[in-house]
Amino acid sequence: MKKGFMILIAVLSALIITACSNSDELSGKTFDVSEGGSPNDPDKFYTKMKLEFLDEKKVINHHLHGEEGTYELKDDKLIIQFENENESLEIEFALEESDLDFSEYSAEISDSNFQIEDSDQVSKYQKFYFDLPRRNVEFIER
Repeated sequence: MKKGFMILIAVLSALIITACSNSDELSGKTFDVSEGGSPNDPDKFYTKMKLEFLDEKKVINHHLHGEEGTYELKDDKLIIQFENENESLEIEFALEESDLDFSEYSAEISDSNFQIEDSDQVSKYQKFYFDLPRRNVEFIER
């Protein structure tokens, strides 16, 4: 009886830890978010941003000089946020499974927002914001 109870406690503990984990299907993966010409040739795609997804809902954007932000993945929406003492940037992607063999997700930027407190200061995010893709992108895992 005691042994069965201990096994039950162990199984329940494992389920609770798994449910409370901060990782998701993106955690531990790095993607080139790319635009391109030929849908059959990954070499014809050029990278607009490189996103590295970490545990605890953190993301590093290597095209913003390694800037660390946060992300939220809900259903088919991915929201990434970057913030410093003077500005903030939020990008929302509408994700779907890609039809391309070399890409995991196809996406469109469904919303983006850039705010700056003091426009006299040098901006880290403004040029990146204005260069965001205006058409579909592919999330190519690296």
